[in-house]
Amino acid sequence: MYNSSLDNRPEISQIPRAPRYRRRRRPKKQHKFLKFLIFVMLISVGVYFYLDNQKVNFDPQTVNSSTFDMNFNLSPRRQNILLMGVDVATNSTNPFKGNRSDTMLLISIAPYGKNINVISIPRDSKVYVAGKNKIDKINHAFAFGGAKLAVKTVEETFGVKINNYFAISNTGVIKMIDTLGGLPIYIEKNMKYDDYAGNLHINLKAGEHILSGKQTEGYLRFRHDSYGDIGRIRRQQWFFNALIARLKDPAVIVKLPDLLKILPQYTQTDLSPYDLAKYLGIAKNIDISTIQVATIPGSPSSKGIISYWIIDPEKTQDLINKMIYRTKSDFDVKDLSIGILYNANSSTQATDLKEELQKHNIENIKMQTSNSISKNYIAIHNLNTAGETINDLKKIIPQIKDEHTIYDPIGINRTGKDLTVVLGK
Repeated sequence: MYNSSLDNRPEISQIPRAPRYRRRRRPKKQHKFLKFLIFVMLISVGVYFYLDNQKVNFDPQTVNSSTFDMNFNLSPRRQNILLMGVDVATNSTNPFKGNRSDTMLLISIAPYGKNINVISIPRDSKVYVAGKNKIDKINHAFAFGGAKLAVKTVEETFGVKINNYFAISNTGVIKMIDTLGGLPIYIEKNMKYDDYAGNLHINLKAGEHILSGKQTEGYLRFRHDSYGDIGRIRRQQWFFNALIARLKDPAVIVKLPDLLKILPQYTQTDLSPYDLAKYLGIAKNIDISTIQVATIPGSPSSKGIISYWIIDPEKTQDLINKMIYRTKSDFDVKDLSIGILYNANSSTQATDLKEELQKHNIENIKMQTSNSISKNYIAIHNLNTAGETINDLKKIIPQIKDEHTIYDPIGINRTGKDLTVVLGK
């Protein structure tokens, strides 16, 4: 095992490295801004005339979301986008120079946009930064060489081709949520934290809320609980689902031109204006219950003076095969070992779910109570359980058809061998 010496490398994940790709010449800033400006004008005019032709009422109470079906040509190939939230604490004047990527989400979009999988990469993951042959946390790659070095490091660490990147600053997240009119989300517990040096003040109450941009930043950055950074990653995943749901709202769709106006000054991306509109546009047609999320498997290590997330190479490769390359496995629903984890308020739902599972000849069921859970979701622990198997289960069990799916080989709140249905809400 790793003994903290830089000469011993077994603790670093040996995921197959992706081939090197020729870098594209970076467009000049004024050209990028001009493209955004032209695009905002085009999309504004396009939305106006589209809605006018459809005779759509702008009143959000009377708008039928089906009339907002703006069609884009979606790629016949899988598209992998690296989404990064950038910590501006060390350089607020230029958030994309010398700052770390506080959030890393690898978003994999299936051909023709049929479904989306999201893999969270813990910011403390211990890796070799591309081109430096140096052990460091993966979030430092952005500080050393910006988005391109971060992309290259992810590619070489996990053997995945990144098609595009999108980096947004903390301020950009705040502006984005405020422009969209807030973010409806369920907060699983009270969150209270004050960092006067960093000007971060979090005071959120458990329950359903529509968060402002500043409150959303606090929700995403809070990690002062028993789960630490893994709990913060989970909240990033809930945020992603909530944002997709928000973008499906017809009253929000008409605000997209305003959103695209503010993006250039708070973001850095190699996506074209057309691609940005395309990905915003497909959000309307996404079935949120089919979005599968995961966190790179591993375990925390605090050897020496620096704490790292030590990636499990075998489990990580299995995870990537399932979520990026969509490898399938034969797994009959009846053979599943299912756990039902519930709190006191969900006992009736848990009993009903067990009876429904038994009606479909699923007998290997384990029940367990917990007062620390407050979200509903399905956690997959056995990576041989394909996403198609979960979709089949959702079709026959109406109680769970709309619940989110999380690949969880780490085993947080694990009750069943193959998967756990968590009933906390």
